[in-house]
Amino acid sequence: MHFLFRCSPNPDDEQLPEVPADILDQLEGRGFDMGDISDRERSALQRVIAINQRLYRRAWELEHRVEELETHGQYMRQQIVGLVQLTRRLGHEPSTKPPR
Repeated sequence: MHFLFRCSPNPDDEQLPEVPADILDQLEGRGFDMGDISDRERSALQRVIAINQRLYRRAWELEHRVEELETHGQYMRQQIVGLVQLTRRLGHEPSTKPPR
């Protein structure tokens, strides 16, 4: 039995995760209406799917935030290298002392 629920990492892509067919067959084959509140297994499964979707979405958001910060850090490093080179060309030695 396969219990991994997958969904697209892109939050703009609102696909539902894949639910194992044998689980859906079990739940749907018991004669309960899909919206029946008394079907606790199905509602529990739906809650698990919703939680899983939120976790995947949050992981996707965090991954993209890390990428943004890494890009920003690289840009700042390039600026610092450029400033150090400019300072040296002007005949000064850059200092590592903090500003006053």
